[in-house]
Amino acid sequence: MNTNQADSAPIAERLQRATEELKTLEQLIVSGDFAPRLLADFRNAVDSIRQTARVVQMWVGLQQQQRDPYAAITTLSEDRVRRATQIAKDLTIDLQSLEVDFGTEGLAELFQAIEILHERMLPLFRAGDHRF
Repeated sequence: MNTNQADSAPIAERLQRATEELKTLEQLIVSGDFAPRLLADFRNAVDSIRQTARVVQMWVGLQQQQRDPYAAITTLSEDRVRRATQIAKDLTIDLQSLEVDFGTEGLAELFQAIEILHERMLPLFRAGDHRF
């Protein structure tokens, strides 16, 4: 077994265990009684993992084809934008329902990060005639 195979063996085992656990969770979800919000959060987490796995698979495939794997980075960035948009919408609902307030841990850091992101995005929208 070469070094890559030795390194990937534990990962392969963990992926197999995680797959089995997800199948078990799927059965519990179908028959379970829980808050819809929990299911939405779980669905978002699973979607995030799915997107990451898709990008990694794309990266490996491009490498195997001896093509530029950095093309996968664009897909990763698009996925991040989509997830950030969904998180922002979810946080808006949390703020409206008072589930998040000034006492929520990390809120100040989030505010600063959003301000910096906003500053970085402004030139993109000022440069062209983008409507939003």
